[in-house]
Amino acid sequence: MILRKRRQTLLMTGFIASSILIISACSVVEQANQSLSYVSGATEYIEQVSSAGADLQQLATEAVNNPEVTEQIQAKIDQIQAEASEFSQLTAPAIGESIHENLVSYNNQLTEVVDRFETTIAEQGFTAENWQNTGIPDLINNINSLKDPLSGLGN
Repeated sequence: MILRKRRQTLLMTGFIASSILIISACSVVEQANQSLSYVSGATEYIEQVSSAGADLQQLATEAVNNPEVTEQIQAKIDQIQAEASEFSQLTAPAIGESIHENLVSYNNQLTEVVDRFETTIAEQGFTAENWQNTGIPDLINNINSLKDPLSGLGN
């Protein structure tokens, strides 16, 4: 009888221990998947904003001599705003919170600057001086600078 109870106790203890191990392993896998998903989404955001920013820089150069390019600038501004809005819906894993906070800060600044620039274009039209005063290229460089630390999260 005592041996039977001891066996049952050992079996239950083994079952509980293996259950805890399985649950914690699932949690680790889930955290890894969340991290990879975040890294993928944030990297995509950085690449899209960087590409739109480069296009915007080129269009700004062209707009000085060709006012019709302003419509294309508006389209790029709309694209940046859409990307920023989409990015703001991402949730960072605990391991990437500091990088995410920086990205969110730059994202918010970029959104504000782009909104102001859009208003300036509507009120004054496009000018090289207005473009230079936006700070958009610097903000996009700041966002780009987070690409390497972000890729480190995915490893």
